[in-house]
Amino acid sequence: MAHNNHTIDNLNKDVDDLRLYGVSNRQEAKNYYLNLAKDWEDPNPDPIVETHDGVRVVRDDLLVGSKVRGGDCLISNINQKTLVYVQPRTGLAGVSLLSVAKRHNKKVKLFMPSSKQISHHQACCIEQGADYEFHRIAAMPNLNAIAKKWADENDDTYFIPLGLKHELFTAGFVKVASKIPEPEEVWTVISTGVLHRALQIAWPNAKFHCVAVSRNMKRGEIGHENIISAPEPFTKAIKENLPPFPSVNTYDGKAWRYIPKNSGKDILFWNVGTEPILKDESLYTSINSYRKWKKDENIID
Repeated sequence: MAHNNHTIDNLNKDVDDLRLYGVSNRQEAKNYYLNLAKDWEDPNPDPIVETHDGVRVVRDDLLVGSKVRGGDCLISNINQKTLVYVQPRTGLAGVSLLSVAKRHNKKVKLFMPSSKQISHHQACCIEQGADYEFHRIAAMPNLNAIAKKWADENDDTYFIPLGLKHELFTAGFVKVASKIPEPEEVWTVISTGVLHRALQIAWPNAKFHCVAVSRNMKRGEIGHENIISAPEPFTKAIKENLPPFPSVNTYDGKAWRYIPKNSGKDILFWNVGTEPILKDESLYTSINSYRKWKKDENIID
C-alpha cells in the first residue's frame, strides 16, 4: 500500500487534544507533560548523542529501543498484570514492552498479523517470552480492535494502542528528550507518529522533518508539512545509503539518505534502535503463523 497521501494540517494532536486544559501551543504542552511525568525518572541511561557527517544522532540503538523510555513512564503506572499490544511484522515496540514489563513483573500478550512465516521481530518477541495470537487481517486497525476486545473481556489486562499512544508515554519521552539541548532541525522516521509528536513538544522551537515508512498519516499525526514518503513497502529493508551506525533498515535506516550532511546547521536525527538478536532461528519454521480468513477480521474499520 502506498504511503504518500498524507493529511497535511500542521496539527499535533498531542498538543491540540489539551485545549480543554487551556493548552494552546507547544511550550504550554511541554509544561503540561513535564508536570505529568515529574515524579518519574527514566531508569535507562541518558541518551547518547554522537555526531556523524555533521548530524547529531541520538544512539538509542544502544538500548533495546527508544520505546523503553516512555514505556517505563507508562507501565510503571499500570496496576494490571498483563499488557496487551499489537505487534506488526516490523517494529521494536514488542521487544521494548517485554523489556520494561520484566522490570515491573508484568506479562505481555501480543496480537500479530498472520503470514506464511513469522518475521524476525515477531520471532524475537516470542523468544523473549511474549504470549501471542496470530490473526489474518486486512489492515492493522482491525487487529488493534481485536486486541482491545480481548483485553476488555479478560480480567487484569491493560490494552496499549499502537505506537504506545498514551499521555504517560508522551510525558516520559518529553522529559527524556528535554535533557538534550534543543537542535535547530530534527529528523525522524514516522509511523504512528507518537515519538515524532513528543519531540515537537520537547523542542518547541525546532524545525521538524520526517520520513513516512508505513502508512498515510492522518489528521493531527504529523504536526508540520515537511514529510517525505519512503518509496519502499514497510517491511522491505533498504541495502544502500545506510547510516554509519546500527539501525533498523526497514525503519530508521530509510531516513538517513534524506538528511542533509555537513550542512553547517544543528541537525539532530533520533535513531530509535537496531535489530534485536534472535538466538533460536528454528522459531521461523516451528511457529505456525498462517491463519485462514475470518469474516469478522476482514473488515477495514
